Amino acid sequence: MRIIAGKYRGAKLNTLEGLTTRPTLDATKEAIFNSIGSFIPDFITLDLFGGSGALSLESLSRGAKKSIINEINNDALKIIESNKNKLKIKNELIIEKMDYKACLKKYQNQKFDIIFIDPPFRMKVIDEINQFIIDNDMIIDGGFIIAEYPKEDVVEKEYEGYNIKLCRVYSSSEILILEKEER
Repeated sequence: MRIIAGKYRGAKLNTLEGLTTRPTLDATKEAIFNSIGSFIPDFITLDLFGGSGALSLESLSRGAKKSIINEINNDALKIIESNKNKLKIKNELIIEKMDYKACLKKYQNQKFDIIFIDPPFRMKVIDEINQFIIDNDMIIDGGFIIAEYPKEDVVEKEYEGYNIKLCRVYSSSEILILEKEER
């Protein structure tokens, strides 16, 4: 896996061996960022299920000013740290270790340009997380909730105040991008 675009373009990322995490495919990452605008200047992102950190690192590469990665798995945290060090990233990346619910509660009063939701496929939490984010008004106007989940999962796609920017199947997963309406 690699960074696709921006200042870290072409950098190879470390990932966990086996099926502990499921890295977002390069083609899927490219589709996500092409849908929201390939350069995301001064964005603040939250990645609730960090894995290798690829989505946050891609965001930083494309101009985000700050990214928070949350991950509970110790081995995945080591991979995220190694990728952070490899790219020589400093204060613009914050790494948290907690359950996703605790992370949402910690940051519920902060506004984000993008929140990534890419939980382990066995977890069926997309609707619950989307509702929490919306109820707590965690996305700026014009910002995005980006979720990846198994293509066979039934996920709510209609939320008041949000438009579907993208909903498409890639390999074994479906990507849903919700864009918050401008007020």
